Amino acid sequence: MEDRAGQREQERPSVRLEKLQHWARHRQSGHLLVLAVSQLWLAVALVPFAVSVACLNSDCHMATALPLGSGALGLLTGTVTLELRRAPRLWKVRAMMIFNTFNLIFGFVVVVVEVMKTVLGPVPIAPSQLDRLLVLEISTEAFTLGEVLLSAYSLFLLSQRKPGCCRSQSLHYQELQEGLSELEEVPDLENRPTMTSTANGTNE
Repeated sequence: MEDRAGQREQERPSVRLEKLQHWARHRQSGHLLVLAVSQLWLAVALVPFAVSVACLNSDCHMATALPLGSGALGLLTGTVTLELRRAPRLWKVRAMMIFNTFNLIFGFVVVVVEVMKTVLGPVPIAPSQLDRLLVLEISTEAFTLGEVLLSAYSLFLLSQRKPGCCRSQSLHYQELQEGLSELEEVPDLENRPTMTSTANGTNE
């Protein structure tokens, strides 16, 4: 029995890995490729806009360029997504979920902060450069928001990796209820012969 249990525990990771490989290389290969390329492109395109806004606002102080953090997370997330598509592993799925979750939260915070700075912040430059700064800030916010949306889609894609999980749980619960009802019917069936025998004794 212990040998069988050990064999089953060894077989479970291999079955999960085969399912993951089929999911990443066949079912969602195109989606993962488009997702990774989009994340990498947005992360690279975000850097010059964030640097330009920081230079116009605060004389190139990179501490004020919050979107650079979102761009770095986007690079990591896109790289992990490409690696998951190339060589699917379970730890890469976990890493992809962690990076996308952080990128979603941090990117949303960056978008809110940048919008508030654009709307309510002071204007530290000459009016002649105001239009340029406004275009750069809106572009930075748009790229950051794009990374947030891609991270949300990535998490949604990962949540669809096991489409039958809820259905199987409900089926298992239904089977459990049917088994309990059958167990309740067994004592009734055992009591019926004794009841018929006592009834025959009283008739005699």
